[in-house]
Amino acid sequence: MKKIFLYKNLTFSLLGKISLFFLAILIPFAFSRVSLAEEPNWPQGDFDLIQGIYRINNSADPAPIDKEYQIIFANTLIQVRDGKFSESQNTGISFRMSEAQRFTGTGSLTISGTYEKEIGKISGTYQIFTDVSDVYQLKEATWHTEGWFKTTESGYFQGQVINDYVVLNFFCKKANEEIYQKNARGEEERKTTDKCSYSFHKVAFKVAPIIKLSNNEEKPEEKTEYLDYGDPAFNEVDYEGKVFSKPKRLIDSGARFAGLTGQVDIIFNGKRRAAKMGDVIPVSAVIVTEEDSSAIISFIDMSNFVVKPETNIIVSAPPEKDSKLKLVVGKIWANVKKMAKDGTMEVEMNQGVAGIKGTTFVCEEKNGTSVLKVIEGTVDFKSKTNGNIVKINAGEMIEATTNGLSEIAKFDIAEESESWTNLNKVDWEKLDKEDSQNITAVKQDREEMKTKNSWLRILTLAIIAAVLGLIGFRIIKKIKYQSRKDDK
Repeated sequence: MKKIFLYKNLTFSLLGKISLFFLAILIPFAFSRVSLAEEPNWPQGDFDLIQGIYRINNSADPAPIDKEYQIIFANTLIQVRDGKFSESQNTGISFRMSEAQRFTGTGSLTISGTYEKEIGKISGTYQIFTDVSDVYQLKEATWHTEGWFKTTESGYFQGQVINDYVVLNFFCKKANEEIYQKNARGEEERKTTDKCSYSFHKVAFKVAPIIKLSNNEEKPEEKTEYLDYGDPAFNEVDYEGKVFSKPKRLIDSGARFAGLTGQVDIIFNGKRRAAKMGDVIPVSAVIVTEEDSSAIISFIDMSNFVVKPETNIIVSAPPEKDSKLKLVVGKIWANVKKMAKDGTMEVEMNQGVAGIKGTTFVCEEKNGTSVLKVIEGTVDFKSKTNGNIVKINAGEMIEATTNGLSEIAKFDIAEESESWTNLNKVDWEKLDKEDSQNITAVKQDREEMKTKNSWLRILTLAIIAAVLGLIGFRIIKKIKYQSRKDDK
């Protein structure tokens, strides 16, 4: 009888230990979020959203608000850090609705929200303000001011980050518009409306992951030599991608490719290869865009450059120094409004140097002439021939040749801006389809994970119940045993 009782005790003891073992393993999984089985195709770290492409609601007959939002989002930079973001950015607005109608003013976007890396979802709230201070009408070869208007719109947005794109869906909840204009009789009219022009907007952003620089520092006794523009090696570089005069160590410039279209190559130490998203761009690297190709380059100081087709540029300064580019040939658009405090940026061309502390401008190098056009802000432009420096303001342009600087002239900001806006286009029909499929796929994965979690929790609870049952059974057995012993 004692042996039977001993065997039962051993059996219950063994079962209890096994149950407790599995219980200890399953509890952490049962009550935690299980990640997707496959590697997610959305960022797991920090990233930027750049080059917003606004979908015009009626491309055949766009409204002024379409043009305004198109410009605002094209100049937007959203920096997602530790799953959060909060931005407030201003930009100049200048566009044409026809050859006889022109609009100028300013716009701003305030946007904040969160990013859930487990599911790739981004969401938050926004407010857009536009102040079109001048509406011009061409009459008898003369531009006349016809009025102005201001709009404010606020609401919420959400989107699913997939690969290198995210489509943000903006939902307008509240809006106000104030309009001043002259009627056909020349009388002044002012009116206000409290209605959303559109209840819904779509904007596609390029996703640029942030790649942190290496923490490997140089040894104190080791002095790093940087290849700069004065180095004779630059005179011996074949910009078609042949050889440098001598090898150079790869030093991270802090710049990355944030967008690539068509054939874009990177040349370093005489080796030429196709550029890839997230590539480290070393100091002294040559970047080449071929025909019908373009690139977006982001710097560690938060400045962005859009490189047009058939352009060659060189990145020359390491991240601990002021940013510096050399435009060899071609055309670039620079947006350095987000530059860190006290930072500077220089763009060197063959005949001039543009020094910037935060603005939007265009540089072009063509047939021995260096051209600067300022979209917003002010740029100091220096002649390499005689050292003269002039300040160029928004809407102004200047040329530099071997003879020095030209006279400052005016240019059409709207026309120039539109040529760059048109450079960044997406197939909305294809993107909408992919976005819908991706959102559906992510939802299905989430449902599968929920189902797995449910079964895992049921199993865990069953084991808990079994363990508690065993413990209860043993307690009852001990009580009965003790009771019988006491009776004796």
